[in-house]
Amino acid sequence: MTVPKGIARDTLFAIIVGWYRAGGDDQPVNTAAAAEQAGYSDATSRQTAFLEAVGILDAEGQDHQLTSRGAAFAAALASDDEPEAKSRAYTILSAWPPSSRLRDILRGGAMPEDDLLARVADVTGADLDTSRERIGCRTLLDVLVWAGVLDRTDDGLYLPGEVETRSVERERAALTVGLELSVDVDPDDVEALVRAVQSGLEDEESPSIAAELEGLSVRED
Repeated sequence: MTVPKGIARDTLFAIIVGWYRAGGDDQPVNTAAAAEQAGYSDATSRQTAFLEAVGILDAEGQDHQLTSRGAAFAAALASDDEPEAKSRAYTILSAWPPSSRLRDILRGGAMPEDDLLARVADVTGADLDTSRERIGCRTLLDVLVWAGVLDRTDDGLYLPGEVETRSVERERAALTVGLELSVDVDPDDVEALVRAVQSGLEDEESPSIAAELEGLSVRED
C-alpha cells in the first residue's frame, strides 16, 4: 500500500487529469506525456504507485492507462464537474481496503488528525518520518473527506463516512415494489416475502427484486 507523495489534493487531481489529457483513457501512455499535460514533471512519477493501488491507473509495461473508473473520475475533474468527480472518487476510494480499515477504526470513536495519521501510516505502510509520505498521509485524509468516504467536524475530529447508509438509501429511493396478494395467503409466506424485499433493498449490487411465492408475487415497477 502507499499514499500520495509530497503533494496536496489539487496537485494530485491535476496529475490525474494529466493522464487523461495525454490520452490515457484510450491507450497506455508514458509518464513523461502525462507529466507534460499536468505541468508537474517530478511529482507525476511519484504518484504512480498510489494511483495503481487505488485502481485509477493500470500498468502496461513501462506505460500506464487509466482504468474505466479512473477515466470517468479524470473526465469529471477535467470538465470541472465537482459533484460527478466526488461521486466517482467515492466509488473508487470506498472500495479501497485501507479506507475500510480507517472507517472501522473511527467507528470506535472520533479522532483528531494527529492521532489518525499514525493509523493512516499503519494501514498504508507509509513512513511518517519521511516528509513526502507524511504530507501524503495528510493529503489522503483530505481526499477521503472531500469524496465523502470520511467525515471531518468543524473541530477537526474525523469520523467514518456513511458509505453503507448512503448506498442503501440510494437503492431505497430508486426502488418501487408492487405486491399482489390473494385472499388466502399464508402469513408465513408474507413474512418470507418481506424478508426477500428487505434483502433486495440492502443488496449493494442491484436494487432489483424478483420473488415468486405460492399465492403472491412481487415485482419491480
